[in-house]
Amino acid sequence: MLSIIVEYISLFVQVAAAAIAISMFKRTKFNSSWILISIGFLLMAISRVFELWPTIYPEMEDQMQIIQRWLAFIISLVLLIGVFYIRKIFQFMRRLDVLRRETEKRVLAAVIKTEEQERQRFAKELHDGLGPLLSVIKMLVSGLDGNNSMEVNDKIKLNLRQAVDEAICGVRDISANISPHILNNFGLKDAVEAFIKRLRQTENFKVCFTTNLSAERFSYNVEVVVYRVICELINNTLRHANATKVTIDLQLEEGVLYLEYSDNGIGFDVSALTGHEGMGLNNMRYRLQSGNGDIEIVSEHGKGMRANAFIRV
Repeated sequence: MLSIIVEYISLFVQVAAAAIAISMFKRTKFNSSWILISIGFLLMAISRVFELWPTIYPEMEDQMQIIQRWLAFIISLVLLIGVFYIRKIFQFMRRLDVLRRETEKRVLAAVIKTEEQERQRFAKELHDGLGPLLSVIKMLVSGLDGNNSMEVNDKIKLNLRQAVDEAICGVRDISANISPHILNNFGLKDAVEAFIKRLRQTENFKVCFTTNLSAERFSYNVEVVVYRVICELINNTLRHANATKVTIDLQLEEGVLYLEYSDNGIGFDVSALTGHEGMGLNNMRYRLQSGNGDIEIVSEHGKGMRANAFIRV
């Protein structure tokens, strides 16, 4: 009697296992291996039913044994196929893992190369911008002499003062490019507007900037990423596009910052980007993806360029 009770409990457990497995079809996105495993569970439960059938109808014991043998064969076949598919899934996961590691290596190499280019640019700005001014200051200081007339010394002091002022402005510009204080102190909107204002004073083209931001502040990473992306896009336009107009639209909607950027330049083939230009695009994409965002750039020769980006805040 106890053995029969145990067999019925076993039947209940197998039916429950099959039901749970079948209920997870949708969660596993109807994965073929999981379907096969679930069918195996279901057939095992059915096999248990035929095993218990002779306890109710003893005269059908021989027929039930034949059915059980066939069910055992079918169950073994279904589970074998399921295990084969599971093996393929694990092989696919290993390939994905290898691909992920290779992608991480390429991204890291791109970041290192970009950082090195930034260091070289910074060194060039110091050398070309401050170097000559400091040489002039040194020459002017050495020219101060008590034997000179007061008029000569006053003229040297005036030139010295102008050279020092220019050096201070140069240091401020370099500092603003490295870490813009407006971004740190006042936020993304004011920093972008300040950057555009400097461009309008030095470049002969129009920049139209619209946004629904006011005094909102976001995490430092989000603000830096969006600011750097906008700066990179504008600098690319200035260097390569021969554009006369740039349009920038920055909108905050439901916790996501959306950036739309376009220029009326000469355009280019996005798929053919190589070297520094390709590295710049990859760097922008990497920055945005680090904040669960991305960027898409569309361009054709003679039709300008359009970039759409987003990042979650």
